[in-house]
Amino acid sequence: MIVFITHGDGSRGAERAVRNLLIDAPSSSWLSVVSLGKAFNVKGDQLRERRVQGKAEAVSAVLAEIARGETAGQAVTLCYVNGHMAVPFAAFTLARLRAFLGRPRTRLILWEHCVPHTHYERRGGLGRRVIRALYAGMLRMADAVVAPSSVIGADLGRHFARIPTKIDQIDNPIVLMPTTTLVLPVDWPAGTALKTIFVGALSPEKQPHLALDWVTANRELGAHLLLCGDGSMREELQARINGMGLPATVAGHVGNLRAYYQQADLLICTSRYETFSNAMTEAAMCGCQVLSTDWPGVSSVYGAHPRVRIHRGEASPTFDPPFRDPRPGLHERLVNFDAAVHIQKLEGLT
Repeated sequence: MIVFITHGDGSRGAERAVRNLLIDAPSSSWLSVVSLGKAFNVKGDQLRERRVQGKAEAVSAVLAEIARGETAGQAVTLCYVNGHMAVPFAAFTLARLRAFLGRPRTRLILWEHCVPHTHYERRGGLGRRVIRALYAGMLRMADAVVAPSSVIGADLGRHFARIPTKIDQIDNPIVLMPTTTLVLPVDWPAGTALKTIFVGALSPEKQPHLALDWVTANRELGAHLLLCGDGSMREELQARINGMGLPATVAGHVGNLRAYYQQADLLICTSRYETFSNAMTEAAMCGCQVLSTDWPGVSSVYGAHPRVRIHRGEASPTFDPPFRDPRPGLHERLVNFDAAVHIQKLEGLT
């Protein structure tokens, strides 16, 4: 039995990964979710979700799920995905205490989908010290740390060098549902020869201005960029597009993202760092080529270096027009994982 401790359903990679795993999990799997936010609302014969309010209720719910698993004769694995750090720390500590008192041992896993030090680096003073101490305590208690790329291991080595931590790499589970239409709410201009997209937040860490650099340098290829996303840089990007007459459109949040992947020739990922990049995986699953910056971890996930390194200082970042890869049918449900194997890995990590 796996008990996921989460901050609830949402758009971040960790939350989407949990939702996708729950959706595809075999009906016989014993899974439980303690959510401190929006419910996932995924149905399953042995799946139970408890939406809680506040840290104390969350810890109580985790302990109740441990007891439920033990009563049913199920080995219990606590898997911390995200949420208030005091919750997993308290739950992990009490689980270890129960084991010392002779109760069945509960396995503890940190499922990392963000750079660890960002938990405390944005804070100052005593709060920063407390969060760092809680994090270090969880690392010492954990049986395993699961991460989607080498980014987490490198970060732990820098910030928690005195705590020996083994990283087990498991890809984010991705599910792309069938689409019934290729009609787009915001489309490329008629006659676009190289349909290019950027998918993600329009924020500094995603560096969308580099995507504009690339499309500007490749006007002769007939490239036009759709920026699919929103964020703090939207007005700045729009002003640059308007002022320089760039071949790009800020599409904002769009529906039916799979239809964009199916029709685009190229996805540009310009992030400063990622831990997995769901967008790159989704695009590749739809037969869309990918051009990426050399963010930490990209090679550990995708097995090869980027075709071109995009940097603002380069005069002409260029790319050969891609050959269109075989496209899956619109009605195909696309996945990159076997849920039963994924769950077995989480249950078996030591």
